[in-house]
Amino acid sequence: MATQAPGRSPRRLTTPRWLDPRVVGGILLVVVAVVVGARVVAASSQTAPIWSAARPLAVGTVLTAGDLEPLDVNLGEAGGRYVSAGSDPVGRTVGTPLQAGELVPAASLGDPPDGRIVVVPVPADKFPPGVDHGSVIDLYLSRESLSGGDTTVETELLDGGLTVQSVTAPSSGGLSGASATQFQVAVLVDARTADELVRTLPQGEAVVVLVAGA
Repeated sequence: MATQAPGRSPRRLTTPRWLDPRVVGGILLVVVAVVVGARVVAASSQTAPIWSAARPLAVGTVLTAGDLEPLDVNLGEAGGRYVSAGSDPVGRTVGTPLQAGELVPAASLGDPPDGRIVVVPVPADKFPPGVDHGSVIDLYLSRESLSGGDTTVETELLDGGLTVQSVTAPSSGGLSGASATQFQVAVLVDARTADELVRTLPQGEAVVVLVAGA
């Protein structure tokens, strides 16, 4: 008697391995990591121009265009604390000392103070090197007097801690009164001090002393 060969059982359809939830989840994690990493790298490479001090600037300096230079930096969320190079702070007053290259904090700038600009003529031999816009100086007056046939020199402090707003070198023109032997130093003072300087300066020669590290 012939026996019937057993029939083949049908093959079950199986889900492809790449559709396994664990595989799909792993792929998604890799994609997310790549996207996040790309965004982090892009954000870290983004810079913005911020104003920085081109020279040391003392408190009370009224800013000019030459006092500032743009610097591309990446400050992230702290960028709003500093003055963007897209703004124009010329004419505003420095409220905290700034060193050359230091970023300008927005909170350090204020409106120009009330006062008077007094131009002080200073002989070249009584004007120290390094005095420029934004420097701090002490201002003295040197007087000569005759006593018993001898000439004596008296020196008096007129005012200290003055912020220089501009300097005109001898014979360079600009401010009136420039000569071949005198510097013209402009300082911002209150009205009372301005009146005293105008009355006192013609009595002798001004002497400028640079306040180092101010």
